[in-house]
This record gives sequence, C-alpha cells and structure tokens, in this order.
Amino acid sequence: MRLREPAHPAGIRSLHSGFTLMELLVAVAIAAILALSMGAIVSRALEARAEAQARNTLNREAQFALERMLAAVRAGRLLLPLPENPSTGHSEAVRDVLAVSLDPTLDRDGDGFADANNDRDFFDADGDTVKDPGERERVNEDPGRDNNKDGCPGICGVDDDGDGLVDEGSSRDDDEDGLDDEDPRDASDNDGDGAVDEDTDGDTNADGQPGVAGVDDDEDGATDEGNSDDDDEDGATDEDWLDVVVYRLDGDALVERSPNLGAADGSDYSERVIAAGVTLFQVERLPRAPGERATRVDITLELTDAEARVVNLQTRVRSGGGP
Repeated sequence: MRLREPAHPAGIRSLHSGFTLMELLVAVAIAAILALSMGAIVSRALEARAEAQARNTLNREAQFALERMLAAVRAGRLLLPLPENPSTGHSEAVRDVLAVSLDPTLDRDGDGFADANNDRDFFDADGDTVKDPGERERVNEDPGRDNNKDGCPGICGVDDDGDGLVDEGSSRDDDEDGLDDEDPRDASDNDGDGAVDEDTDGDTNADGQPGVAGVDDDEDGATDEGNSDDDDEDGATDEDWLDVVVYRLDGDALVERSPNLGAADGSDYSERVIAAGVTLFQVERLPRAPGERATRVDITLELTDAEARVVNLQTRVRSGGGP
C-alpha cells in the first residue's frame, strides 16, 4: 500500500528548493571575480600606502638635514661659501660645502658658559669673578693667526676657496688664497678678493695695540695693557678661537662636523652623517644689494633612495652673524 504525500494547504508553496549546478557555478564564478577584484584593490591600497610612507620617510630625512643647516646659519656667522672673487676663474660663492661659526649662545652641557666661549670669560660687572645672570660672555674675541686653531689653512679637510685644492699653504692662510693675515678686522675688503675680515692676524684689527687702541676693552680700568695679540686685554693671547660647524659631502652622505665639548683646539671635533643618498647639495652665497648688511644663502638638498624616489628641497636663509 502506497502512502500519499500530505497536501499543502491552499495558497502555500513548498519552500524547499536548491541550486541547480549551473546556478552554483555562476555564483562561484561571481564570488571569485569579487574576491580577485577586492584583492587587487587591497593590494593597490597597500602599495600606495607603502609608497606614501617611503616618500614621507625620504622627505623627513631631507627636512631634518635642512633644518639642521638652517638653524646653524641663522645662529652663526657664515664662513663658507666665500663671496665671489673677481680675480679668479672659478666660483667661490656656489659650493657643495657650508661652514658657519658655532652658535654663540649654545650651551650643550648646561654649565652656564657658551660652548664657543673657549676661555670662559665674561664682563664681570660686580668684580666678584663669578658669572652672574646678565653678565654677558665674550665669545670668539681673541683668535690667533690660525683663526679656527685647527692647524690647517682655512678649515681642515675643506677646499675653502673652491679652486680644487684642499689645505694648501700655511695655517695662517684662513681663506687659502696664498696670502697670510692680509685682511684685518675693520669691516673692509683689504685684499680685494670680495670677502671681508676673513683672514686676520693675531692682532685682529691690526692697530698694533691690545684690543682696540685707546679703549679699556675688558673694563678693568686699564687701557691697552699687554701684548698686541691680546685682543680682549685679559692677559692671554689667542685663547678664544673661532669654533666652526661644517656641512660637507662624503660620497653620497651629508656630514655634519661640530666642535666637541671642552675642545682643546679647532681640530677637536666630531662628525656624523645626517642624510644619505644625497644626489645634490648646493650652497650659494648671494651678493649683497647696495646698502644691504645681511648675508643670505640659498641651500638646495636633493635625496634619492634605492627605488629612485627623489625629494628636492630648496630654501633661502639669512646668516645670523656678519660680516
């Protein structure tokens, strides 16, 4: 005897149904296409993110190096590049090196004296031999014939005048032009090379007197006492040299050179790489307009990474110290 299937109530259809093989294949194909599309979108998004991160990293590295140089230029006296010399056939003002004097207010060890104050002297207003707040320091006021006291013509390891030669001549030749001590500190271009006060003697203003002739330089009540090389009349000679900060290329690395704390002389310094992959480093000292006192420089820094990404930064900055 065969059982009959129960009849469905009127108006109600069976909800039991399945996919045909074709429908299943179509659904799987659509799902695969969607998965591939989403995978491609995600992959492109990840690649774009990685590219943006790489470019941001390269840009941050360039910005860091540029900011280091800008801070140094703003705080110090521009030493290199030199101004253009009308009597040479090469450029002195457009170079791949930057040198400035150390920030005269920088006190890295917090001892109350500027790092550039090599002899730790100051104007002792109350005569108690203790540096009190408000008593200003004397910095770089008594350099010797070798202005930065590093034992080299100009700056050690640097082609100061852009003639292709490094450290040629005497340690007294601070601008590497073949002459010694020919441009005293008097705000004039005595040797006609376009630069001012760049190669002084031990008697920096060449007046034949300690400090400034007829002036009590150290405010101790005595005038012109001592040796003519004693530019601050403190009884010592050539004891406060010019501390130098240098930015130069070593291969494709940009190197920063700074004096060590408590440096014994100008050859006592450390160097560190502040940017790698440098494909362009150019510093241009701009000529002054008539009546202009400020010294300005244009700095261009370009970095290129292993994937040929390029960041090129350019800026103009005013030097904080004359001439």
